[in-house]
Amino acid sequence: MAAKEKERYLRQLGLEEWNQDRLKSAGVFVAGVGGLGSASSLYLAAAGVGLLRLCDPDRLELSDLNRQVLYSERSLGKPKVEEARNMLAALNPEIKIEALSEKISERNIEQLAAGCGLIVDGLDNMETRIVLNSYSVRKRIPYVYGAVHGWVGLASLILPPKTGCLVCLMPSLPPAAGPIPVAGFIPGAIGLIQAAEACKHLMGVKGTLAGRLLVYDSRALNFDLVDWEKNPACPLCSKIE
Repeated sequence: MAAKEKERYLRQLGLEEWNQDRLKSAGVFVAGVGGLGSASSLYLAAAGVGLLRLCDPDRLELSDLNRQVLYSERSLGKPKVEEARNMLAALNPEIKIEALSEKISERNIEQLAAGCGLIVDGLDNMETRIVLNSYSVRKRIPYVYGAVHGWVGLASLILPPKTGCLVCLMPSLPPAAGPIPVAGFIPGAIGLIQAAEACKHLMGVKGTLAGRLLVYDSRALNFDLVDWEKNPACPLCSKIE
């Protein structure tokens, strides 16, 4: 490790079980750089994850700025991934950051996420999450789930075939109708948890959210952990061993 890297990561290198080399050699696919993805990618970059591949087709709107911390009014109308890449590269030029301004679908997910060993969910819709989940199950790639609504945030770590998949966890969640109402700080809180889960898994640190759902209610200031199991009748992952 170069002297500059040792200085940059000084405050984390002394942590028990911390393995900077494993982070440096990892590639993470960040699906969406809105509220969740802004926070998770910011801290993944700061931690020194070697490759961040950012994917988001959207341009920044004024209504995004209450929660999407990588941007400012100077970014309005610009592609989010380009602005995010610039911000993260300025934060940590030691890592590689790729920007893909594309909408994720079943047709292109294989190409978009190729070579990445972990997926971080920064999405705002179940349709695309199902695409990520299906890819995660097929490729047996860890998937860090995150979602927000109102005052509440959710996070979990999906490890196929060890754990169930997103369909096991939320088999009948209806699609959102219109923009999701959310307090601006909730995506930040959940995005940081997602970054922590990604780093812990990549380094082999114990105590992750695998098989557990974290529910954060910011209004009541409650953190609940709910155990969940693989559904033996799941149409997607039940036959994966």
